[in-house]
Amino acid sequence: MFEFIIAGIEAPVFLLVLTGFTVGIVGGFIGVGGGYMVTPALIVFGFPGYMASGIDMTHIAGKSIVATVRHRQLGNIDWVLGLAMVGGTMLGVELGVRLLNYTKKLGLSGIVLLTCSVAIMLALFIYTQLETRKAHKKIEADAESGKAAGREVVVSKFPLFFQRIPLYPIVRCKTARLVISMWVIVVVGVITGILAGFLGVGGGFVRVPALIYVIGATTHIAVGTDLLEIAVSGGYGAMRHSMMGNVDMIAVLFMIIGAMVGAQFGSIATMYVRGPAIRYILSYSLVLATVGAALRLVYMLTGQQYEFLSFFAVVFTLGEMFFLCFFIMSLVIFSVRYRQGKTVPPWVPALVVKE
Repeated sequence: MFEFIIAGIEAPVFLLVLTGFTVGIVGGFIGVGGGYMVTPALIVFGFPGYMASGIDMTHIAGKSIVATVRHRQLGNIDWVLGLAMVGGTMLGVELGVRLLNYTKKLGLSGIVLLTCSVAIMLALFIYTQLETRKAHKKIEADAESGKAAGREVVVSKFPLFFQRIPLYPIVRCKTARLVISMWVIVVVGVITGILAGFLGVGGGFVRVPALIYVIGATTHIAVGTDLLEIAVSGGYGAMRHSMMGNVDMIAVLFMIIGAMVGAQFGSIATMYVRGPAIRYILSYSLVLATVGAALRLVYMLTGQQYEFLSFFAVVFTLGEMFFLCFFIMSLVIFSVRYRQGKTVPPWVPALVVKE
């Protein structure tokens, strides 16, 4: 156990490093900071709600820079789209941090954070899972009819609606291959920025689906562009949280040590899969994180009387990260085997890239 003086608690260093490593892999793969998993995890480890939010935001900023560099090398970043969101994101982060400090003064930061996390993640899981299953079936149907499937398949029609909104200025995003109103991009930035500042996350678990289902970017472009956005919003959020006294830098250091290594693995893994595979991992991460946060929420609402709830929250929080990392590594291994002409499970070909 290590004593974190600023946070006023004792927590195992190994768990912080391991958490950073596993979330680094997941975050580099699905384009999120992983805060919707890490903030509840830090609360489970004993950090106060406002401190968990600040520590997570600061660690996300450092990790996302590493993942962004890797995705830039892979050609997964649309700089016009990413930089256009920065202004809205900054405004949203400021509003989110102020909202968090209001709940902090009321002494309700932990309960409010977990309640909002559960509600938002559950809704996103349901929609992402339904849409991705339809895309998966479409790829399989195309394969049976002899059609070659591309790297990306999205069946949602929402992007077409938002791309037709005639509000100037209109921007052309060459890498993402889309034309859309600047105002749509800014509004997405504001909303995800509020969530980033309030929940202590990069906002990626909302921004990635928004980039895909609202703006119309491909999954791989959404992943890389979102990590660029997280690096910016995370840096600003980290500064604001530090000014408010919500950050224990020693805890951040331990998490970044693991995250910097994990983010490299996760980013490279995107080269081996199609868009629906990334969205599957995103949806599974959302529902698993929802269960872990819900267990902790029930524990807090019952006056912390039932210790088994806290125990299972810890076990589930760590278990979900290992499960997602195992799933990602399995996809990479299956992709390599498929390229070599070896036997793979029947559901794999629709999710991996053969060449």
